[in-house]
Amino acid sequence: MGHPRGVAMAVERLGDNVRLLSLQYQDHALKLSLNIEGQCCELTFEKLLGFRMLDEGDLLEYWAELSLSNGWLYEVSEGGWLEQESLRSGFMASSHHAPREFLVVTEKECISVLTLALQPQVCWCDCQQAMEYTPLPSDTSTH
Repeated sequence: MGHPRGVAMAVERLGDNVRLLSLQYQDHALKLSLNIEGQCCELTFEKLLGFRMLDEGDLLEYWAELSLSNGWLYEVSEGGWLEQESLRSGFMASSHHAPREFLVVTEKECISVLTLALQPQVCWCDCQQAMEYTPLPSDTSTH
């Protein structure tokens, strides 16, 4: 398997300051809320086949081409997670469908998405939430 290759998707705003605010999965759709240079962006991937989130340090082989310096939303054309999964005999999605792979790059996380949709829905908003980060409450229960 070669190095991952892909194409940065055209989006309204670019930037090096990209943070993941939330990730929601429901009814075969994945919704990501991002803060991009102080603007709130919601990405929705419909017809979802799967997703994975890894620390950016665990995907060092991607950084030659698929990094924040070139964009934050990519369609992966070869050498990515889909190609890795397709090598497994138990991965049935590639034999029955024509999945597409997208990669969302943030400062700390990378989210790989396998979908039957042609592209994600992108929605921009000026929201206060984009400027604030509220961590999830920690588990304070005792065991």
